[in-house]
Amino acid sequence: MAVINITREHKLTLTELKQKINAIAIELEQQYQLQSEWEENCLFFRRKGASGSIEIDEQQLELNLTLGSLFKIAKSKIEEEIKTMLDKQLPRSC
Repeated sequence: MAVINITREHKLTLTELKQKINAIAIELEQQYQLQSEWEENCLFFRRKGASGSIEIDEQQLELNLTLGSLFKIAKSKIEEEIKTMLDKQLPRSC
């Protein structure tokens, strides 16, 4: 297994942040066939061979993704794609 952990600070309201995270979830769903659902301030997502969450609060978000053996060799590519999605929705200057 491989694990991806990404933490990002932000200055958005939780509502604004959830909207941005939803846009990322749609991209992930289209690109990786991930299914996702919110439980309060945590978005859980999964598909065969991968699962994870994006937990948010007033100051930061934390993405944790566990990749099974099928995706293990693509870990760095997947991590870079997720960072690109985050950069698009949450520029570091936020």
